[in-house]
Amino acid sequence: MKVGEKFLSSEYFKLGKSNQFIDWIIELSFSKKIKKGEFLLQEGDDCDKLYYVEKGLIRIFRTIENKEITTWFAKEGDFLSNANSFHYGNPSRENFEALEDCVVYGTDRKTYRFLIEKSSSFALFSVHELFHNLCEFENQCEFLRTLSAQERIEYIDQKYPYLLTRVKNKYLASFLNIETTYLSKLLKNKKTSN
Repeated sequence: MKVGEKFLSSEYFKLGKSNQFIDWIIELSFSKKIKKGEFLLQEGDDCDKLYYVEKGLIRIFRTIENKEITTWFAKEGDFLSNANSFHYGNPSRENFEALEDCVVYGTDRKTYRFLIEKSSSFALFSVHELFHNLCEFENQCEFLRTLSAQERIEYIDQKYPYLLTRVKNKYLASFLNIETTYLSKLLKNKKTSN
């Protein structure tokens, strides 16, 4: 979904003057192409940007004791930032790696705050997206903590099927906190039971 379509699909932007404002938002944003394997953000950087993924898939991960731990994936139509870094200016503890060729739109912290101050529609849209992401995070915490490995695979298959087709098993296993060989076994069992 293109960034303008994302705004227009929101109940917070009505036709008329909102269209002009959306054009203005896009003018104040920048677009960036990221090749598969490139990083949009690395640990230690100041994440002073808020991104919108127009095309592609990005893996979010941390490195702990030389081990990469995948924490989530951002796909088309998702907003992406490191909240602690973007809001407080702390160094990022996460990396954003393109798993596919990507196109993202971004705005910096200063421009984002300016837009919030200038438009109640943009502010309401931002709050809506924030709560959408908080609910998503809550759901992830719940299913990762309460479901068995097999149930997690079934949940992923129902709620996030793109993860099973677009993400390498080693990254999905890291996200699910299981060994890659065990994930392969679970996926094989899933195929034979269908």
